[in-house]
Amino acid sequence: MLVKDILEIKNSKRLNGNGEIDYFSISTNNIKGKTLFIPLKGTTDGHNYILNGVENGISGFFVEKSYDDIVKKAISINKDIIVIEVEDCLKALQELASLVRGKLKVPVIALTGSYGKTSQKEMLYSTLETEFNVLTSVGNFNNHIGMPLTLVNYHNEDVVLLELGSNHMEEIAFLRDICKPTITLVTSIGTPHIGNFKSLKNTLKEKTSIAQGSDYFLQNMDDNLLKDKTIKNMAVIKYGVNIDNVRNITYGDKIKYTVNEDGTDYEITINSDLNYLVNYSLCAIKIGLILGMDMENIVKGIDSFRCGNSRMEKIIIGNHIIINDCYNASYETIISGLDYFNNLEAEDKIVVIGDILELGKLSKKIHNDIGVYIYKQDMAFEEIHLVGAEMKKVYQYLKGKGFNVFHYNSVGEVNPNITENKSVYLKASNGIGLKNLLPKNEN
Repeated sequence: MLVKDILEIKNSKRLNGNGEIDYFSISTNNIKGKTLFIPLKGTTDGHNYILNGVENGISGFFVEKSYDDIVKKAISINKDIIVIEVEDCLKALQELASLVRGKLKVPVIALTGSYGKTSQKEMLYSTLETEFNVLTSVGNFNNHIGMPLTLVNYHNEDVVLLELGSNHMEEIAFLRDICKPTITLVTSIGTPHIGNFKSLKNTLKEKTSIAQGSDYFLQNMDDNLLKDKTIKNMAVIKYGVNIDNVRNITYGDKIKYTVNEDGTDYEITINSDLNYLVNYSLCAIKIGLILGMDMENIVKGIDSFRCGNSRMEKIIIGNHIIINDCYNASYETIISGLDYFNNLEAEDKIVVIGDILELGKLSKKIHNDIGVYIYKQDMAFEEIHLVGAEMKKVYQYLKGKGFNVFHYNSVGEVNPNITENKSVYLKASNGIGLKNLLPKNEN
């Protein structure tokens, strides 16, 4: 991107240097080619790392007013360094992303949901890359920083694939207005961040606001709330196991099923035993067809999909299996994970479950519901280990029902070797820190 294009940001000013930028970064440790560093303010002030970045070879940086000494020192180190003054570095990043989006002539896919966003995005990426050069965010780079940062690093890709996250009302609308997607979808509606949203009705309203202004909305008919939602003023493409003529589903180490498109049967293989990936694959098929893909390539893309780290990641150690699902948690994903692990053929099964965060006033009820579910399903685990303040009541409930259950106030109280010679399901909100219980070579 030429400096003159960057200067389209309102009230920006070139203080030094000129030329072209290849890559935008918010870390001076992440430099690729001609990198412009964007110093954001958070727990630390990114401006304090500018000189380190200059020493490491950045080609330029944004700077807010009142950092004259840093600018002078940077120019003394590299007289050609590009320095662009902006009023607010974060807002400048977001505005630059909007400017980039305004010039794009390619499909922009944006997805959100209460859970399943990153796995669905990765399934889509695996499918689309069989025919297209795809720009997508790394991991869950889905907020007011990560999504714009993905967009500004567009380099003539054929398709843009973005994940949008929110834990408060109006956040999706803010991100949507930056990326202006042409194809949108919502993976699910559930209890994550319900403490902020206050109700599932509000969650549904927030997540489906992504659809406004897009050409296509993919409606998940397997979700109890999404299936009844009316989406207006665009083409609505419905998908789901019960409406897509899915036949001959077989489950095992791999999932296989048959689907018919335009009178031809196609055999789909998913290299995982996670049932919900059938839904994700059906969404990938619909979007691939919207973009005019060859069905054979869609099939190949689904076949090449693999689950990401910390999301139902299966780690096999000898005769035992560890399910690392401790990236994040909700009631729905905990129940799904417990069902999966309960039915899994494995030796010496124990579960370690931690608190779900950001549930607000509903926290007590939702955590209690987990205990009731375990009891009613008569889940046959050798041990149940519960971590966190909210899990104390669950512990007391299950203890009273005769389960072999243990409670810890924090992960630091748990035996760090708890996964040795056991098959273990690990699940909690990321902030609980259950990843610290993984075997050292897997952490």
